[in-house]
Amino acid sequence: MRNISLNHRLVSAALAASILALSATAQTSGAGAPAAPEGYRLGPDDEVKVLIYGQPDLSVTTRVKADGTIRLAMLGAVDVRGKTTAELADAIAVGYAKGGYLERPSVNVEMSQFVSRFVTVLGNVPQAGNYPLDRPYSVAAMLAKAGGATATGANAVVLTPADGSGAVRISLADMNAGASRRLAPGDILFVPPAEKIYVYGQVQEPGAFNFVPGQTFRQALALAGGPTLAGSTKRIKVRRAGKEVDGINLDDAVQPEDVLVIREKLF
Repeated sequence: MRNISLNHRLVSAALAASILALSATAQTSGAGAPAAPEGYRLGPDDEVKVLIYGQPDLSVTTRVKADGTIRLAMLGAVDVRGKTTAELADAIAVGYAKGGYLERPSVNVEMSQFVSRFVTVLGNVPQAGNYPLDRPYSVAAMLAKAGGATATGANAVVLTPADGSGAVRISLADMNAGASRRLAPGDILFVPPAEKIYVYGQVQEPGAFNFVPGQTFRQALALAGGPTLAGSTKRIKVRRAGKEVDGINLDDAVQPEDVLVIREKLF
């Protein structure tokens, strides 16, 4: 239990450090943040550039307020909640035309920063960062968008929902176990380092190896090159959570952080 608790604290610390690093990057990147793709729905704290062609005094870069509005010259408060940039551009053009301010106004709206509807992907992935929810995404689909888990990443992801319901570990090997779960704005996905198994004693290449769900001790032994001439596959020892486990054979499934020791033959 001590090892499990330590692993939990290490994962939590790594997740916190990743969030802080990503936040620092976002703060220094400013306008360099990637524009949200087509289909993204605007919300509070998103930043948009409203361009009125031929009317530079009316063009503005502004942030969506908490009530879901932006303020534009002559139009006042304009509700943008749930609109795409194209829909907002049409609404602004209609407003200026109906108000008699402009005749056939040409309006373009661009995203400069998306904030309100995104999922954060952190940890052992090639492309960590914030990803906009421009359409429905499952856990597996969003992880694929970030490049999938790296060779050093676990075959699982820790989902921290934005609704505060508590973090849950999801195996990517079983779609029915949660990998198909739909994501919501503000959710955080964290791919922890790959869990390990350890093979020592009378083996060709002792060391640590990535844990794979369903893997047997026989397969783990093969990763270590098999037993030496002096090693006995009938005399294995397994330590789990700091204690020796009795009655284990090579065809039993390993568990994360198991230690397999191949002992010498008795002559």
